[in-house]
Amino acid sequence: MSLLAAPVTQVVLACPQVAADADPSTADVLIQASLVEEGLEALALPHRRVSVPDGRVWELGEALAPGAVVVNLLEAPPGAPQRHAAATAVLELLGVPFTGCGAGALWLTTDKLATRAVLSASGIPVAAGGRWHATAPQLPPGVQFPVILKPAWEDASVGLEGNPVCENPAELAARGAQLAARFDGQPLLVEEFLPGREFNVSLLESTQGVLALPVAEIAFVDLPAGVAPIVGYEAKWEAGSAADRHTVRRFPAAGEDGELLKRIQGLALTAWEVCGVSGYARVDIRLDAQGLPRVLEVNANPCLAPDAGFMAAASRAGLDAAAVVRTLLQAALRRQRGGKS
Repeated sequence: MSLLAAPVTQVVLACPQVAADADPSTADVLIQASLVEEGLEALALPHRRVSVPDGRVWELGEALAPGAVVVNLLEAPPGAPQRHAAATAVLELLGVPFTGCGAGALWLTTDKLATRAVLSASGIPVAAGGRWHATAPQLPPGVQFPVILKPAWEDASVGLEGNPVCENPAELAARGAQLAARFDGQPLLVEEFLPGREFNVSLLESTQGVLALPVAEIAFVDLPAGVAPIVGYEAKWEAGSAADRHTVRRFPAAGEDGELLKRIQGLALTAWEVCGVSGYARVDIRLDAQGLPRVLEVNANPCLAPDAGFMAAASRAGLDAAAVVRTLLQAALRRQRGGKS
């Protein structure tokens, strides 16, 4: 198609197989697929959706005719976060162009401990923290209460149910025992709770380079007692819950925040480069007690649902589903050609 400056015969939406009773954080991929299909229809690109059972991506090869490009919506099966990157590695071995990050960047950003280490080594500020061991429950050097404890390999706020902010050693030990039992074998990350404002920056790879979309602020408005000011599981997935109702996304105008927003965008772009991300990403950032921004997470291949952060920022920038899908496909084809435009 001339639209993509490449001979594309078909776009294949690769999705995980989703059970009828799936958790909303898992079933959400179907909403993302519908948005992508909306964009493809607007672009008049031939496409089909393929459901991939339990990460068996090699079976996708049978659906890939010459000239096909894959929209990679594959996710890890529940309880097996490490398979996310493995599925993308199979796409790389198949030699097919696909949207979003490569396997290496997914391996890194799936592991919050590894991501922290890479960011910190590159001079990017992160919250004080480190690995927490249930059998030796001391805080890492330099870390002070209150802290947040979470599984190191999960995404979509899985493991951040309830109130993950621990004010003292007893609360930390109790939550640590619960998480260690639930996520058996997965390391736990403990970080100082940063009390300042929270932001996220959505990034999109375009022909003009990596675009930093408008910075979104996550405001915690009149939270009820006992509800932590974080984007936890309830805020993200339980519509109508107290956490959901009092967690508000807004886009601050430059004004007095102009310099802060520029700094936050700069940190996000540097994190993209350091982590080797491609296609699209979202970087979560929070201010510390001194008002200085620190990177919380680098989210490769973030959610493309209409009400999620990435598409909200894209819409704020004047990009609809068709524009986003076209840009993602163009980036996939450029990477396949070795970065040539």
